[in-house]
Amino acid sequence: MKLSVVVPCYNEALSLNEFYDSLSLALKENKISYELIMVDDGSSDDTYQKLLDLNKMDKNVKIISFSRNFGKEQAMYAGLNYASGNYVAIMDADLQHTPKTLIEMYNKLVENKDYDVVCAYKAHRADEGSIKRTLTSLFYKINNKISDVKLLPGASDFRVFTKDVCNAILSFKEKTRFSKGIFSWIGFNTIYVPYTPERRMHGTSKWPIFKLVKYSLGGIISFSTLPIKTVFVVGILIFLIGLINFVLMGNLSHRTIILFIGFVMLCIGVIALYISRIYSNLLDRPTYIIKNKIGFTFKNEK
Repeated sequence: MKLSVVVPCYNEALSLNEFYDSLSLALKENKISYELIMVDDGSSDDTYQKLLDLNKMDKNVKIISFSRNFGKEQAMYAGLNYASGNYVAIMDADLQHTPKTLIEMYNKLVENKDYDVVCAYKAHRADEGSIKRTLTSLFYKINNKISDVKLLPGASDFRVFTKDVCNAILSFKEKTRFSKGIFSWIGFNTIYVPYTPERRMHGTSKWPIFKLVKYSLGGIISFSTLPIKTVFVVGILIFLIGLINFVLMGNLSHRTIILFIGFVMLCIGVIALYISRIYSNLLDRPTYIIKNKIGFTFKNEK
């Protein structure tokens, strides 16, 4: 059996050597056959050169290099496209996901044939600021109230799963991907294990608050039509209030007019989010462009 470890990399030059040393050592000590699929997501530092050096030392290190930065979701998807192992894992290169936890997750999945996915969720979020923690908590609460898919608070992309699960993920063709939602939507038996992320040794988070909010909104839109249905229902209610006010008072109050205009703007915003999602899919552009592939002896891209 072989484990394919997909590792999205964006400006991780300072972490890569330590990441590789600790992960490869853990895999070898546990006698796990492996390949490391390192996806350089258009890094602006020396990430690509570091990956080339690792490939020269270890042919189990395989490289996919994007033509520019396309985002972590696309990097994960590209790596999954080229994974050849019986089991597949996704983990970050910033040293916050530990090899020890990965090995424990892998062993749990291999030993328990009734399960298809082992997913790590953050038991503690001490490394995050209060604003980010609050927004993250709010997202999970809103999503689980209105979305068609339910997410475990703190669930991460750090997970190990079978090849069947990998193929199911690759069957999704939408351009704007929300992997946490996709993993939940496809089903399969999943074990959730708690983990505490290690403190970041180099650099800063690639997920500033604005980007996190945008990603969260995209996730909700991907798996829920409730926002647009709510707009319709509330629109009817406001229309009825205005109609009653006009019949009883003979005119519309300034408050009613302001409320109506504000709601119209909100409606336009919600509808625009859905239309933009449809538009991006209709363009049928590739979700990523590969500049170089190194170390692959086969082609199995879906």
